[in-house]
Amino acid sequence: MRKLRITTVDDSQSKRWKSKLRQLGATCVANLIALSFGVTMAWAIPSLPLLKSGNPPLDGRNITVEEESLLASLVFLGAVAGSPVFSFISQNYGRKIAGYATVIPFIIGWLPVVFTESLYLFYVFRFISGVAAGGVTAFCPMYVGEIAEDSIRGALGALRTPIGNVAFIFYCGIAPYMTIRDMGIICLILPLVFVFGFYWLPESPLYLVRRQKHLEAMNSLLWLRGGNVQAAEMEIMKLTVVVKESATKSVSIKQIMSSRATRRGLIICIVLAASQQLSGLSVVLTYAVSIFELAGSTVSPNIATVILASVQFFGAFASSVFTDLLGRRILIISSQIVVSISLIILGIYFFLQEKMYDMSSYGLIPIICLAFYVFSLSVGLMSVTFTIMSEVFSPEARGIATTVTTMIVWIMAFLSTQFYANIVDVLGIYGCYWLFAGICISCTVFTIFKVPETKNRSLQSILRELNGDDVKSDVETVGANATNTEEKDRY
Repeated sequence: MRKLRITTVDDSQSKRWKSKLRQLGATCVANLIALSFGVTMAWAIPSLPLLKSGNPPLDGRNITVEEESLLASLVFLGAVAGSPVFSFISQNYGRKIAGYATVIPFIIGWLPVVFTESLYLFYVFRFISGVAAGGVTAFCPMYVGEIAEDSIRGALGALRTPIGNVAFIFYCGIAPYMTIRDMGIICLILPLVFVFGFYWLPESPLYLVRRQKHLEAMNSLLWLRGGNVQAAEMEIMKLTVVVKESATKSVSIKQIMSSRATRRGLIICIVLAASQQLSGLSVVLTYAVSIFELAGSTVSPNIATVILASVQFFGAFASSVFTDLLGRRILIISSQIVVSISLIILGIYFFLQEKMYDMSSYGLIPIICLAFYVFSLSVGLMSVTFTIMSEVFSPEARGIATTVTTMIVWIMAFLSTQFYANIVDVLGIYGCYWLFAGICISCTVFTIFKVPETKNRSLQSILRELNGDDVKSDVETVGANATNTEEKDRY
């Protein structure tokens, strides 16, 4: 009897580990498209200083400050246009079709970089690449959120950022030593790597159940749960109930906004998304080289940029580890406090510099402040926003709500990047960073009072809390069920 019990424990543990490894592998493969996303976001950092110096000359001349701002920000405007398109494709044709579709604009977008030196075609390149980037943020969180089980959903949902940061570091590290055209050739290959890997992954089980393809949904779950038939059957039943409940509801914007839970979830995601960009994220990353040059840092601006990109990677990786260990709220609150302090100190540095104080002995301060800033933002808002986005909406509202939230991210990124120079002219560079710090502090206060903890909770429990219902009994029930499940697995 004892021998049989040990075998059962081993079998159960083996199935759980196999299930989680399958989901981890599927998440990593699906996020290979984040490599293309990463190099698209990184392109402006080493490239804009080269184009300003006329290497290479676009249209036979150096670009102006206004043209630099437009090249930096057009990618975000393209993402605004791409987000609703790819959300529509995801909802109506499947997550896999949406994933394949992102490859097309990524490839088309890099062609002008390889074959032309026309400023206007570079504008086209940045806009089309942005369309693809909007597609990544529309389909990736949705797909990963629907293939992952509750206990590891947060960790898997946060992996897109560190994977994208690998490409970000790669591009910032080697781009200063290569031509823009050669880097464009390398970036053309990355989407093809994603296509090869993504081909082998199953479609989202939720999408298949919604399309009444229950056998395919079962096969998808069996693969994702490592062949655990009992777990797959239980999840099919839960998905069927969720889809039946959502099928009776209208999916119009008016109906969605009439739901208190969806309305509160949308407000939460919009505030977090806006705060992510209005805290200066895209500005700092896009103009990193210029910021370090202005600060008079003793470290090479290109080296400092690689340091920032590396710090961003470790921050995003830390987020994927701690999102499910510590919870979403504590990560946002603690990281935003550090971000605010870093921006305030950076603002003081530039203020003293403008007042003609000798800051040459403190040249490392901007690098240290921005390293803490990027790390903390990566641990918190940059990663957790998209995790929460995949957790607080009912299936019938998820498509429209996710599209709205994602568009807010890109609109704010476009506005902050496009008008950064204008803000600096009005407030001074120190005032600009103090403004960013004020926004971070406001986001911290909002999170404390309005953002619920979604760690290890079912969708139904989260929606009940957002709707204002008592969820204490839900938490107790979940804890009891988890304990009972562990006892059953043990014996």
